[in-house]
Amino acid sequence: MNLTFVTTHLSVFNGAGKFLMDYANKFSEVGHLVTIIAQKIDKNNYFLDKKIIIIELGDLLPKNPLFWVKFKKIKENYLKILRKIDYDLLISLQFPANYFCSELKNHPNKKHIYYCFEPFRFLHDKNYYSSSSFYYEIMSFFLRILFKKYDIKGSQDADEIISISKFTMNKIKRIYNRDSYLHYIGTRIDNNLLNSNNSKFLEKLDFLKKDNALLLNLGLTHYMKGAEELIIIFNKILKNVPNAILVIGGSIRKVNKIKIEKLIKKFQIEHNKIIFSGFIKQDLLDFCYKQATLTLYTAKDEAYGLIPLESMKNGTPVIAFEGGPSETIIDNKTGFIIKKDDINSFAKNALKLIYDKKLHEYFSKNARIHVKENFSFEKSFKILENIFNKISQK
Repeated sequence: MNLTFVTTHLSVFNGAGKFLMDYANKFSEVGHLVTIIAQKIDKNNYFLDKKIIIIELGDLLPKNPLFWVKFKKIKENYLKILRKIDYDLLISLQFPANYFCSELKNHPNKKHIYYCFEPFRFLHDKNYYSSSSFYYEIMSFFLRILFKKYDIKGSQDADEIISISKFTMNKIKRIYNRDSYLHYIGTRIDNNLLNSNNSKFLEKLDFLKKDNALLLNLGLTHYMKGAEELIIIFNKILKNVPNAILVIGGSIRKVNKIKIEKLIKKFQIEHNKIIFSGFIKQDLLDFCYKQATLTLYTAKDEAYGLIPLESMKNGTPVIAFEGGPSETIIDNKTGFIIKKDDINSFAKNALKLIYDKKLHEYFSKNARIHVKENFSFEKSFKILENIFNKISQK
């Protein structure tokens, strides 16, 4: 097949970008022709197969308000490229890429698939935009007035939609009135070989693990990732387990960092109890999960979440709020699923796994088996390839 993936940018390393990198590389590896179109691709974080055709359009990114002022021109730049290139399947990721691709619906032999992680939260998720900062709330207000109709059009005009979870499928049905294919993103079972230059961080983690309950959190990339809840939960754990240490890894939004620092001061938590590791490279990530006692995944209304899978494949149980993680974590067997905002239950179940070593070992064993049997990257890739084949042959 000749596959063209379309997104706005790969400038920040996140779950959607990692999906595109991993699966595009695999499609290329097994012999498919692959093209990726985006405004910007950070080649320091995204490593793409040499056979993949990369088209960078440049211009502003969606986080810049002027992007939306230039929206029509940016759309035309995408369409100029899309009208020239050959493809069997056009796969858009997120808004506004889905809308740009929907403008080509008059090509009967070329199908457009909208691979949907979740409907654009600024447009459709009241909990998301109403709890944002004043600046983003105002920006979201204008986006809903001016662009919500384009997201709906882009989704309704797509030939098919693929959802990453049943949680997302339900949203797609409610918002776009469309059925969709279900595809769970997988994780590579074979751990990456440790080849990191960050020996000081490795030594520090190894040291911290000794006689300490090491708790891990990753991905505080926006305000619905539960930064405040994380520190409140950790403070409750710390009162019962004084030797607990929290490592916060990955990219973190400035607003979340400020909230965390305020709560550290409020609860009088010693600063050496919370460690900000920054971005953790893939070869180091598996090591971090293995060292951790638990992964605390505090994201709210999360569509899916690769972090729970990556944690469980390394034998580290996960505690998460309900949502997409409910479909990957087996409650009371590989981790715990907590009702939204029930911070007390979150902390209570974390303490249960910290105290009860046999229960932790039971969860750890189950977690490895569960991911290997149900969420391996190879299995997930074959399912997606079959979906693409089925759509292309319709």
